[in-house]
Amino acid sequence: MKKLVYYILTCILLLSVLPVSAQKRKYGKKKVVKVEVPVENPRFTEMLSSTQKVIIIDSVIVGKDALLTAFYTNPEEGRLATYKDFFQSQEQPNGYVYVNELGNKCFFSMTDANGHSNLYTSDLLGGEWSKPEPLKGLDEEGLTNMNYPYLMPDGQTLYFAACNGDALGGYDIYRTRFDNENGRFRNPENIGLPFNSEDDDFLYMINEQDSIGFFATTRRMQPDKVCIYVFVPSESRAVYDIEAYDDNTIRSYARIDRIKDTWYSTKIRKEAMERWKRLHADSTPRILPGKVVTKEAFTFVVDDQTTYHRMQDFRAPGNTNRMSELLSLQKQLRDLETYLEKARSNFDKANASDRENLRNGILLAEKSQQQLLIQIKQKEKEIRNRELTTN
Repeated sequence: MKKLVYYILTCILLLSVLPVSAQKRKYGKKKVVKVEVPVENPRFTEMLSSTQKVIIIDSVIVGKDALLTAFYTNPEEGRLATYKDFFQSQEQPNGYVYVNELGNKCFFSMTDANGHSNLYTSDLLGGEWSKPEPLKGLDEEGLTNMNYPYLMPDGQTLYFAACNGDALGGYDIYRTRFDNENGRFRNPENIGLPFNSEDDDFLYMINEQDSIGFFATTRRMQPDKVCIYVFVPSESRAVYDIEAYDDNTIRSYARIDRIKDTWYSTKIRKEAMERWKRLHADSTPRILPGKVVTKEAFTFVVDDQTTYHRMQDFRAPGNTNRMSELLSLQKQLRDLETYLEKARSNFDKANASDRENLRNGILLAEKSQQQLLIQIKQKEKEIRNRELTTN
């Protein structure tokens, strides 16, 4: 009897233990899932404290092949074009060109035999572009794949995009100034956040006449798209006070997570938006990229007996350059007249709000038209007098 009781108690004990043991064998020790935290680019961290305080008023998304259609320039500040359109050449399919307001000097990107892209300049002489000359001083910081040049109206400050060096991402935007004493550009400097990111950032341009700036980026974009941010340029660089904001807020400003967050001044933003609306609505002249004819065909009357049709006809020193300037002014006038014709035609069909924008644009264009006519007459007189004196 005692043996039976002992046997029964032993079975009960085993039955109570087995499920626990089985559960342990089935599930074992609970696994801890490790979450990988993205490591921040040290260069981004370094730049955070100098994030520029800038008001971004709009963003425009276009296809990469339509990049230049979102940039608005004025005749007095030069224009942008692709290498293909400007030089009518397929040799540099990815190159971009800036040409000055006179149309006689250009800056462009060109790839050498080793596949490296550098910046070059050429002058229009005798109706032909001179042999490209590399820009001195830009290759001393380890920069490569230089492209997207834009020269400010001061003729000294150059913006462009490049890789490597102290770049934050792929392409970064750089700024340099020409040193007249040494005849070369100073060491380029990275313009920092929020203009640059860990993606490609390029083609920085300021329309000084309308006080509107532009730059392109691929951040948060699909592979075939590019975003152009429209911002308010400032004369002096102001940065965010890192003591007044937490780290996440500063990082958000640096990445441009929301353009609304950059509107620190209602007045500045409102005034800039009005300028941008007028510009975007084609109420002011807009120069689009297009074909540039390098072999001019023209008619220039020197006197009753003499008429020139080729650059080689000029005898007075410097008159070929003056004629190039004259042809550029004449083209600006034609573009302006085309705009005025279109604007006046649209005026009758526009609503009250659009009419006001068109009216302001027409008045501005008419003023520019008168200034161009005066400049053209002065240039013609100067060329004619020098030719008659030489002859």
